[in-house]
Amino acid sequence: MYSERFREFSGLISRAEKALQRAKAENVRGYGLRGVHVSCLLTLLEQGRGLPASELAALCGVDRALVSRVASELMGLGLIREAAPGPRRRYRGALELTQEGRETAEEMSAIVDEKLQRVSGDIPPEELAAFYRVLGTIVERLEAL
Repeated sequence: MYSERFREFSGLISRAEKALQRAKAENVRGYGLRGVHVSCLLTLLEQGRGLPASELAALCGVDRALVSRVASELMGLGLIREAAPGPRRRYRGALELTQEGRETAEEMSAIVDEKLQRVSGDIPPEELAAFYRVLGTIVERLEAL
């Protein structure tokens, strides 16, 4: 029984991850961005303020080295800037959206909202809340293994 449930769980999570990655790639392709770029832009938009790279990494669920690379790419695209550059090391100051970055993040946010509505808009809010609560518990327990 447990092996069957494990196979079903693993298969569903794998399918969900593949579908999510495919949807992310398709929806950001025209912007020249990747999913991690969008995560950083949306996090900065949602926070409404500049964030140190370490805090941005934690909120996006990625490591600091990846945020450093992504920040460099987003700066090159003119979507973010360093609010108060640190004196010795790059990205010691807060990273914040430029006006173009804010506009791009708002467009991405609208796309995400529309996709979420299509995926889960007809599921009652209490069922979604229970789903996320249970999934969060399972993820925490898996991470503790």
